[in-house]
Amino acid sequence: MASTVPKRIGFLATQFDEYYQNLVFHGALEEARRYPVQLIFYEGSNSDTLNKAGALDDTAFSLAAKTQLDGLIVVTNTMGSSFSRERIAGYLASFSHIPIVSIGLSFDNVYTLSPHASGGMSQLTSHLVEVHKRRHFLFLAGPQGHPESEARKREFLDTLSELLPEAKPTVVYADFLEEKAYERTLSAIEGTWDFDAVVAANDQMAFGSIRALEEYGLHVPSRVSVTGFDDIPYSVLAIPALTTIHQPTTELGRRAIEYLASELELGTADEVSRFTDLTTSFVIRQSCGCMNGGAEYAESTVDQLQGRLRNLFSLQVSERSRSGFLRRIEAAVVRTFKLEEILYELANGLKRLGIRFAAVVMVDMHKKDTSQASLFMRLDGDAVHIQTPNGQQFSTRALLPQGLPGDFQAYICEPLQFGSEQMGYFICTPDAKDMHVYATLRDLITTSVKGALIMSLEKDRELTLQREVNKRTMELMAASKQLKKEISQRKELEHELLEISNNIMTRIGQDIHDDLCQDLAALGMLAATLESTLKKTELTGAQQLARHISESALKSAYTAKQIARDLFPSDLQDNGLTASVMQLVKSKNITDGGRIALEIQPHFQVDDTQMAIQLYRIIQEALNNAIKHAHANHITVRLQSDKQSITVEVADDGVGFEVRKGKAASGMGMKILTYRANLIGGSLNVSSSPEGTVVSCTVTLQEGV
Repeated sequence: MASTVPKRIGFLATQFDEYYQNLVFHGALEEARRYPVQLIFYEGSNSDTLNKAGALDDTAFSLAAKTQLDGLIVVTNTMGSSFSRERIAGYLASFSHIPIVSIGLSFDNVYTLSPHASGGMSQLTSHLVEVHKRRHFLFLAGPQGHPESEARKREFLDTLSELLPEAKPTVVYADFLEEKAYERTLSAIEGTWDFDAVVAANDQMAFGSIRALEEYGLHVPSRVSVTGFDDIPYSVLAIPALTTIHQPTTELGRRAIEYLASELELGTADEVSRFTDLTTSFVIRQSCGCMNGGAEYAESTVDQLQGRLRNLFSLQVSERSRSGFLRRIEAAVVRTFKLEEILYELANGLKRLGIRFAAVVMVDMHKKDTSQASLFMRLDGDAVHIQTPNGQQFSTRALLPQGLPGDFQAYICEPLQFGSEQMGYFICTPDAKDMHVYATLRDLITTSVKGALIMSLEKDRELTLQREVNKRTMELMAASKQLKKEISQRKELEHELLEISNNIMTRIGQDIHDDLCQDLAALGMLAATLESTLKKTELTGAQQLARHISESALKSAYTAKQIARDLFPSDLQDNGLTASVMQLVKSKNITDGGRIALEIQPHFQVDDTQMAIQLYRIIQEALNNAIKHAHANHITVRLQSDKQSITVEVADDGVGFEVRKGKAASGMGMKILTYRANLIGGSLNVSSSPEGTVVSCTVTLQEGV
């Protein structure tokens, strides 16, 4: 070898589990074993990354471009199904600094390998027309505009036109996909089916068409001949075995590595150009109607069937084994949403599948730049390394923190993408015998890791929300405590103010009663004495003046006494609430014309002095309001009680007033009445209408009171 330093060669294709691309890759892998190279398969197809137009996502291109590669093989003929030629050319330009091999499509300054397909489709068409006498053809083409599909279609139509000028073949586009071919064939059958031959531009579409025909009882090949193109391994195993065109798929892979080895100076001149035959060949089997097979199948029919059954059984066993392994991995993964446990279960499942090396790499999904990544899981033989929650950061140019291990010749790199969200990639050695396992692992890792990340994010949000709730709760508790303190202080202040007001009123009342009234009474007596003295004289005017002074003094003394009684009901403490209210009503009747009635329920009694004072003040204020503002003919004061409550009430038949928020309830008098009621644990009720007003206060008695 010219160099002992391993070279890294990228192999960019759409699907690892598609037979044609898989065969090209394994041909490249076989040839790569002759050189110090590492071959990395970048898969560009992901069912979750296809947009509505069916265009392939460019994640694989982007990942390959960020990797430090020495050479690149691109299977451009399969990418042509989803990428435009201009788009592929634009991507290839980003690799212009390294040698590139394009398989299928030709581009400027890019070495191109393509099979010599000319002649194969002509042979196949001639065989159907001349040997099997087929006259009515359905052609299943690949994507419109795809170079290889168009070339096969053109060769078929030209040959058929020469052999059967009157023929009118139908062309249907099925995009090289088995399911689309199945659907297109079903549509044709459910319409007007008059075809006796189906020619497919690849084997996959032929399989889809055979499945649709057999479901409707149009047996192949007795009723309809079906042919394919590519000669993938399953073609010989199908029932009936598929007549097709053999393509040198593995030879294409070998030639690609041979060219890159030469460009990278990894081989001598004698080793170059060992593979020269890239021609296609017509392979005759049973699906066209040749029940004995072609020359290469000269062995007996029994031997053929036995061999095919053995191969089918082997495939079935392999598929069951793969499904079992994957179900166990999936079952273990879905039991938990913890990323660390998911990665451990994944590693154990990979070991059961025989995969010797694997790694899960994540990128920052919130950033567009994927040049930096984090290694979360690494499986190397029996050793498993899990690095959560943040992973080991590194540059994606090396694919892994310490680069790819030199112990392995090839790797498969599967981009992990959830919808349009690029998550990272999964890389492993291609040790599993079943080529379908890798895409399944990719999807399993994508969904399970995404689920774990979502759950982790939700838990973080929940913890953040809980912390915020706790913080707000503490703040509210502190505010509530402060508010309660302020309310308590306010009540204490209001109580003190009311007590001060009561004390002031009491002191003023006492002063008026004890001093002013006494002085006025003494003045009256002096005036009376003066009048008596003046009667003995002849001063008539002086007598009248003395009489007037005496009357005024006595009247002022009576008024002052009434004011003092209003301010300070001196008999309340001595005689109780009932006596005080009786005296209040009596005094008001004297000055107000006797329109106030008093109703006292038998056995009414209030023993609590504080309660008695507040109830007296409520009756006093309500009675004053009724006298001054109600214009009432009758006013009734009621004192009622039972075992549960005490009620005092002032009712009038006056003009009433509006009682609602912002009106009566907002007056200072009503506020004071309400506060007095609250102070003794009572409730103030006011009802008013044009027929009158009722003000009542009810205090619920506690047990034992």
